[in-house]
Amino acid sequence: MNSQTTCIIHTKKLTEVSLLFICPFSQDDYWKVARVKEEKTVFRMEGVGKDNFKDIPSPCNCCLYWQTSDPFDEKTLKPEMEHKKLEWFNKATREFGNCGFIAYFDGVPIGFVQYAPPRFFPQVKEYASGPPSKDAVFLACLFIVSTEARGKGVGTAMLRGFLAELRKRKFKAVETFGRKNSENNPSGPLELYLKHDFIIKSDKDDFPLIRFEL
Repeated sequence: MNSQTTCIIHTKKLTEVSLLFICPFSQDDYWKVARVKEEKTVFRMEGVGKDNFKDIPSPCNCCLYWQTSDPFDEKTLKPEMEHKKLEWFNKATREFGNCGFIAYFDGVPIGFVQYAPPRFFPQVKEYASGPPSKDAVFLACLFIVSTEARGKGVGTAMLRGFLAELRKRKFKAVETFGRKNSENNPSGPLELYLKHDFIIKSDKDDFPLIRFEL
């Protein structure tokens, strides 16, 4: 069995996703099933691998923000950036294990989760409220690319599934930088995390470092 979770039963329109339970399938397969009101459509999350790397939705598929501290070069072509992203995933997966998930709705990629120990993300050193703790997994991205899907529980389902995997793998904690008063942030708004029992560890600017003990 590969590292994916098949999940969620739902309506003609993405109206509201609510987490029902988390079901471990194997060491690399955890997941959840969520439901919306009518049983018409399917939401699922799959671990990123060579077979579905191409499904990572834009702009996440070529985003190198966290992976480098070098200045951004606007002349870099998207295929080159996507190749560098794949190289990062291959390295991180060899050293750490599964480090990303793609969220699908009716077979269409609508969201992306990326994470690993802080050492894999040089950009964390640039944040005033950082750096993240060495004992924590850093959540670099929890992003819903479809604006229609935002505010309907998809982010919560993605976050809970991600936390379930980390618990299964016996990690101690997760940290990320939330953004105050805005969802325009790779890992999403601060309010999302505070609603799910993250605590503010360091608050020196608009991107406080927050932590969740697993």
